[in-house]
Amino acid sequence: MNMFSYTPLDHDRHEIRLLTFNFVNPPLSHENLGDSPSINLSLSNAFLDAEPAPVYNALSYVWGDANDTRPIILDGHVFQVTKNLFTALTQLHASQVRARIWIDAICINQSDNDEKAVQVRLMSSVYSLAKNVLIWLGPEPDGGAFQTIRTLAAMYRDSTDEGYISIETITDREDLQFEERMARLGEEVVELADSGGDEDGRLDFEALWKLFFDRPWWHRVWVVQEVVLAKAAMVLCGNEFVLWEDVKDIWFVLLAVSHRVLRIGNDKYSNLANAVNIIIGIFGHLEAASTNYEASLINAQERGVGEAGLSLFEALEVTFQSNTVAATDERDMIYGILGMVQPEDRCKIPVDYSSTNTMERVSFDVSKVLLMKYGPNILSSYQRLFSVKHHPAAIPSWVIDRTSEFRTVLAVKVEDRHPINNLYHAAKGTSWEEWSARSEIGQASYGEPRISLPGRIVGRVANVGKTLVDMTVQKYSAEWYAVVTKWLFELIDMLETYRASLAGNSEFLTSTLENVWRVPVLDSDVDGTARADDGLWGEVFLAGFETLTLTGKKQSWFDVDDEEQTELPNDLFMYLGACKIQRQRSFVDSTGRPGTTLQDVQVGDQVVIFPGAHVPFVIRPVTQKGGDVVYHMVGAAYVYSIMDGEAMEDDSEFQDIWLA
Repeated sequence: MNMFSYTPLDHDRHEIRLLTFNFVNPPLSHENLGDSPSINLSLSNAFLDAEPAPVYNALSYVWGDANDTRPIILDGHVFQVTKNLFTALTQLHASQVRARIWIDAICINQSDNDEKAVQVRLMSSVYSLAKNVLIWLGPEPDGGAFQTIRTLAAMYRDSTDEGYISIETITDREDLQFEERMARLGEEVVELADSGGDEDGRLDFEALWKLFFDRPWWHRVWVVQEVVLAKAAMVLCGNEFVLWEDVKDIWFVLLAVSHRVLRIGNDKYSNLANAVNIIIGIFGHLEAASTNYEASLINAQERGVGEAGLSLFEALEVTFQSNTVAATDERDMIYGILGMVQPEDRCKIPVDYSSTNTMERVSFDVSKVLLMKYGPNILSSYQRLFSVKHHPAAIPSWVIDRTSEFRTVLAVKVEDRHPINNLYHAAKGTSWEEWSARSEIGQASYGEPRISLPGRIVGRVANVGKTLVDMTVQKYSAEWYAVVTKWLFELIDMLETYRASLAGNSEFLTSTLENVWRVPVLDSDVDGTARADDGLWGEVFLAGFETLTLTGKKQSWFDVDDEEQTELPNDLFMYLGACKIQRQRSFVDSTGRPGTTLQDVQVGDQVVIFPGAHVPFVIRPVTQKGGDVVYHMVGAAYVYSIMDGEAMEDDSEFQDIWLA
């Protein structure tokens, strides 16, 4: 039998291919399908913008091992599909599914990069127009997880006044009534789990944990937009199914259970707590994406303008809050979320699957779009940056890399839909909108990637700490306490050395030493959501610092040989736990200001403030051939005494900072 070959699509008319099962009489059972090409399908074409719109379902699944394939018959020709897709087709065939269905591996010519690029841009329409999105988790039975989901979803709806909570209530996490209802619900679920429940309402959290932990579908980047865009969806395991709405509804139940178990504090519930918290970690990005997208729908309807969708930044944020999201082709880490992005942002990211378009080029495109829209704050907004030392030679230092292990920890956020309460205001009195015209970003290309931002250089790195806290060090461990103490004492020694040199203002240096405790905690609370002095944290942290340093006795609390010293004082425990210095290195600048930034900082680097930026940055001057000076971005920084606009109080001019 001849192998299948595709006929081209009419991309100008948004044409797609759809599949239809060809059933034999009598229908084949699941058992006798075997590995022979018993799945027989036909392709037909449809136009997404046709009137009336085509009726079809769409499959959401994991491809699986591309080398482990099974044959099917497609339009009378042999066609190879992966084993996991074959099992899905087998189940759909056995269930006598008659509606047309869209499946990417078959409906898109995967060997045609140009067609793939065009079809990826249609994903928003493909999944939003589908009558149902069928989520295939695999042929293995759910083991009771689906019944647990239905029970928890029903309990959630019963706990609300009108069955479903409105989107306004869902997005208002401070709604007191909602919090009270969730607290009661958490108590009820824990009690039911403890008793085992009745036959119709049995809760099997082990089966639920396995459903999330053992199934690779939850970690595929493409599935985020596939479920977010769906009008309706159902989850399939073998021949069992559960509605996606039920799966979404258990999110708040899981949070309620987690909070309840934490309040109980009984080891009896440790397995339940572990299972629930793992599920929350795996499922959180899908819930966040769904909630934010629903909010965008309401926003678009109320304003009566534009199409619904997340900004590119928001889509990146909600998707990659999970560290387990992955894609076979790393470029799909970006392409795989564009379907839920607003058209005005989506159109700025070219989709190109050619071999010359590397992930570095894709990262360049994304970084350029974000930087033009948000300005320098995007470089300190929980984005990962290429490390200077580990930076691919072809990539500009200002390009964001979400695959890097190096990450800024400064709590700067950007978004244009909701007001954001940022902690710092280093460039107080300026805005990116006001100064963006002075920048040169739009003209940058991958071949000529230099960009220019207006900036004010306010210091030079004079000394750098040697101690580095590795990400493998667990917080609240003995190793954590030891290395954080060493990091802090090293910073104090650098300041003492600077004061001994009689350089600078001795009164300022005395005040700096009194406030050096702020540096490792970034002058913020435990979670980095408020400044330390906004509540009681400042007093607690100062007390913890004084306990640690024994108020200037040149030794730490850990160095004292005291048999009665059996456990950490609470203030010291809180202070050390609040330190945010993983992969951060301490430094002192040329005016005696202490700070911390990403680990690659070195003597001679410069501290710069860009207009509109909430935090300062450390940049490295590099003299090029011909004598021109450009800068490499090292990273966002916390620098004591300039985080609230102090360095902007004089009339110094901004200069053009060329980043390369």
